Amino acid sequence: MSDAKGPSYIRLLRRNGNYRQLWLSQAVSNTGDWFSSIAVLGLTLELTNSGLMLSLMSLCQMLPSFLMAPVAGVVADRFDRKKVMILSDLFRAAAATGFLFAVTVEDLWIVFLSAAFLSGLSPFFDAAKNAALPDIARDEELLTANALSSATWGLMLTIGSALGGLVAAGFGREAAFQANALSFLISAFFVLRAVIPKASGTGQPVHFFSDFAAGLHYIGKDSSTRVFLPVKATWGLAGGSAVLLYALFGGQVFRAGDTGIAILYTARGAGTLLGTLAMKWFVSPGLPDLRRGILVGLIGYGLSFVGVAFASSIWVAAFFIMMSTCGSMVMWVFSSLGLQRVVHEEFRGRVLAADGGLFTLSFALSTVSAGLLLETATPRPVSLIVGIFGVAVAALWAYLTRRTPLTKT
Repeated sequence: MSDAKGPSYIRLLRRNGNYRQLWLSQAVSNTGDWFSSIAVLGLTLELTNSGLMLSLMSLCQMLPSFLMAPVAGVVADRFDRKKVMILSDLFRAAAATGFLFAVTVEDLWIVFLSAAFLSGLSPFFDAAKNAALPDIARDEELLTANALSSATWGLMLTIGSALGGLVAAGFGREAAFQANALSFLISAFFVLRAVIPKASGTGQPVHFFSDFAAGLHYIGKDSSTRVFLPVKATWGLAGGSAVLLYALFGGQVFRAGDTGIAILYTARGAGTLLGTLAMKWFVSPGLPDLRRGILVGLIGYGLSFVGVAFASSIWVAAFFIMMSTCGSMVMWVFSSLGLQRVVHEEFRGRVLAADGGLFTLSFALSTVSAGLLLETATPRPVSLIVGIFGVAVAALWAYLTRRTPLTKT
């Protein structure tokens, strides 16, 4: 039996076999991603010993995803979504093997090219999966499905990063790269086992520019879509800074070295799990509830980083980071669920791809801005600026959308 909050996570996995296959696919590929990410950064640093090259590598891991999002959205609305996901996995498996051929600094271009291909292919899988989710999970299951998918990403970040570091150290980076390539093949196997309804536009003539323009027109005229679409990008304007601050607070401010960084990253993972549990116990999935929950999550995130700025110990900072991640978890799940409920199926792939692309761009801008600030300021004032800015952009989003009516498709 389910209530307005949907079934439990375990019950959803037990009774919805198609979602279970997609969840297993995500869990495996996410673990492989984090396995590889540690090894890629280590390889780049070993070949170049350059912080600039690390920054460029981060750009290669984000910019292609943003640039390919418009194409991925059209593909998700015009082609068989199951085939799109499988082909994306197979191509990513091939791209992941590219790192194995980089041995000297002259091979650095292979590292950058492989990273760019992995980044550029990911939106195709994500857009197809997210657009198909409302057709796989029933309306009362959508909150649970989105929350579980987001929690899995956070959990695999923690587990995959730790295991990836251990594998790279114990068996060499080649083992981590091979594990990542294998993870995409296993992911494709799970997707193959799922029944995924085709998009309503499957088989229609594809005109990328006009189809993309039609998606923009839909976003422009649908007020409900405009409420939820900017949410992740709004959070990303402050959220990208966290990637740098975790390491600096753990390693420098509290002088706890790698152990300190691990403590703060563990707190991030704990916040993901806490947010997942909180949504199931306290929240109804109605559209007005989603909008209120997003605002609470965004403001909570910003205020938490104000708390980090004044933390007296690493444990106090860990608490505030856990609360910040809890807030961002609520924001992420609620904005995804809102879009899945208000966007017409015909345009779902394009809108959700735009959602991911805008987030990637804002997150990258935030990371670069924080890096520039940290050239002239210490981590505590930067964290304070990030927190205040996070609250400000949340308030701006709330003000601009406060009177917009929400209509479910």
